[in-house]
Amino acid sequence: MYIIAAFVIVFTAAAGMASIAYLDLVIGALVTVTVVIAVPLMLNDAGGWSGVRSALPTSHFTVLGDVGLSAALGFLIPTMLLLVGNQGMYQKFFSARSEKDAKYAVMGWIVGTVILESLLMMVAVIGSAKFRTDKAREIIPLTARQGLPTLLGAILLGGIFAKVISTANNYLFSPATNLIHDVYERFINRNATNRQSLVISRVLVIALGLFALLQAAQFESILRASLYAYTIYGAAVTPVVLAVFFWKRATTAAAVISIVLGTAVTVGWNLAQSAWGWQKDVDAVYPALAASVLSLVIVSLMTARPEEKKWKPFFEDAGRMNANQHEWNKG
Repeated sequence: MYIIAAFVIVFTAAAGMASIAYLDLVIGALVTVTVVIAVPLMLNDAGGWSGVRSALPTSHFTVLGDVGLSAALGFLIPTMLLLVGNQGMYQKFFSARSEKDAKYAVMGWIVGTVILESLLMMVAVIGSAKFRTDKAREIIPLTARQGLPTLLGAILLGGIFAKVISTANNYLFSPATNLIHDVYERFINRNATNRQSLVISRVLVIALGLFALLQAAQFESILRASLYAYTIYGAAVTPVVLAVFFWKRATTAAAVISIVLGTAVTVGWNLAQSAWGWQKDVDAVYPALAASVLSLVIVSLMTARPEEKKWKPFFEDAGRMNANQHEWNKG
């Protein structure tokens, strides 16, 4: 963990968004090709799908498995909201050469995610039928090492580490960019040169990386740590992002309060669960999302309408598209 953290911090501090985007492309393509080849090989070695089903509990092949609907949604909602509001993805879209390229990127992202995630789950399921481990998070690397030809397994194992590095790069680069543009250049040094901003951004990456490492050391479960982070991001940030694009009445004050409340409720709920075993059957995403959305709506309606110049850029394209559609329908 510490070796990877050191590499990620140094790499992110030295590289820009272009480097990170190209790294994601290479890693995504490498892992996708690897699992496309690996799944049929593993399935054949396991005796086909019937062999996989006979080796695993029946509940593995039902819609909700061993968890109830509430717990299943507790996994689904934070992940879904994260993907919708993921700043790293928006940064890549805005880094595209044109609007057309950005649209193709969105479509490719959706298709690629469905294919890659489905194949990775297949690797985990088939691997679970052949290998046993006390830590479920180890099943894919265990399968890569013991269940695949040496070269293919080595590539998949390397892809796992590369994906960890790629994800960490994105989540370090995003807040550093926010702090540079929205805090440093706006309030601290409005006349900052490119070099000054670059130096400060690298300092911020290092500081944020060390802070993230301290947090990561507190979790034994990767899934629990991921869901905790996803809930904060999805419940606190995504409602505000969606409001920017779809609701002209949303205000700055409401957005800030929504983000603060969504974050505070997530952290408080998880602390209460850990300290007192309070409401263990209710995932933090439910109260956090409710607090975030309600505060966004209520405070927006209680505060003055935002000026047209603030929301107009987000609705001009939509208005033009609606007008074109109307003319096309008339024709």
